[in-house]
Amino acid sequence: MATEFTIPEFTIPESAAEALLTREIDAETPLDKWPTATFPTAGTEILALRDDIVAAIRKDAGGVVVRVAPEGLSDHDISTLYWNFFTALFRPVPQYSSGELIYPVEVKAGAAATSHYSNSNKTGNYHTDGTLLPQLPDVAFLFGLSAATGGETLLMDVENLVERLAEIDPAHVAELSRPVPFDVKDQMAGVKIKRQPVLTHTDHGYELRYVRMYIEQAFAAEGTPVPPELQAAMDEFDRVSAAAAVNAEAVLLERGVGLLWDNRRMLHGRRPFQETTTHRRLRRVYGVQEDGRAK
Repeated sequence: MATEFTIPEFTIPESAAEALLTREIDAETPLDKWPTATFPTAGTEILALRDDIVAAIRKDAGGVVVRVAPEGLSDHDISTLYWNFFTALFRPVPQYSSGELIYPVEVKAGAAATSHYSNSNKTGNYHTDGTLLPQLPDVAFLFGLSAATGGETLLMDVENLVERLAEIDPAHVAELSRPVPFDVKDQMAGVKIKRQPVLTHTDHGYELRYVRMYIEQAFAAEGTPVPPELQAAMDEFDRVSAAAAVNAEAVLLERGVGLLWDNRRMLHGRRPFQETTTHRRLRRVYGVQEDGRAK
């Protein structure tokens, strides 16, 4: 299935980049203590970028690429610059119960097979982020500090996926619109399993919550098999997603390149990658609109 949207690109000019570095963040700041207050600015360049980017995410595009010239910037400079810019757009929220606001997405030895996709070199497993959190993040942001060979991030619009799934069998859409159990991986105090639909139809189109592994693990934890109708619906959704991924827009998150998207609307994943002379090192941020939703 061909992609029916184009990811717009924005460049942060040098003068705006300098302004964004005026709020300093100590390099030793714990990952759960980064400043969540909105970056204070009256700069027209930053404000214009903010408005255009939020409009693009809310409307047809669903995501944007952001670039900054990395020359002369340290890893911490890039992280500080993008963090401050993100707070001018959205309110950052924790990614885990341990409170991390900015999270290193890097391959780590011994990453758990049942979680932490971000710390492995797994491919496929197309998903949305934050299904195990009390509140689903409105937006997700990844930016690069260095790239490996391959590993491009893919975005797919849920509207296109649902349209294709409905053409195959409308019963699959109905099945994924019913609440199903998700294992929350001990990320919610006193809660092991959270029930929520994979697909939710709203006035603005479909919203998506999907990590198949967490659904299957929830059924296993409850000691019950995955119902055959749900199994068939997820199988077909995965096939539709894999077909869409072949032609999906792909973004290589090189140093200084960021990708910001509507996490409720866009399915994402990555292509295979190899770490030889360089490593794939990204930073991830989640956010919400102050009005509760990036519509």
